[in-house]
Amino acid sequence: MAHRWTLKELAGISRMSRSTFAASFKNQVGAAPLEYLIEWRMSLARDALRRGTRSISELAFATGYESESAFSTAFRRVAGSSPKQFRDAAQRAESGGFRRL
Repeated sequence: MAHRWTLKELAGISRMSRSTFAASFKNQVGAAPLEYLIEWRMSLARDALRRGTRSISELAFATGYESESAFSTAFRRVAGSSPKQFRDAAQRAESGGFRRL
């Protein structure tokens, strides 16, 4: 399972206070650290859903979520659809819009 990073841990690794780390990260990257982490995890999830290599439950745990429900909620917020809807649409697009038999 992926590590569930916290701002405190990330700041500690950088030997900064949480507020200094968050401000420095946002200044350099353009997003708050945990926002960036969520976007990165969802990018990995979208790629995995396109490839169809893992179940949604496996993907949830692999990207650091404690439950499929928590993962699905975060995915919907970022991607605008559920993981299942995203995977199904990606598979339809790959097959040229035709249903697989």
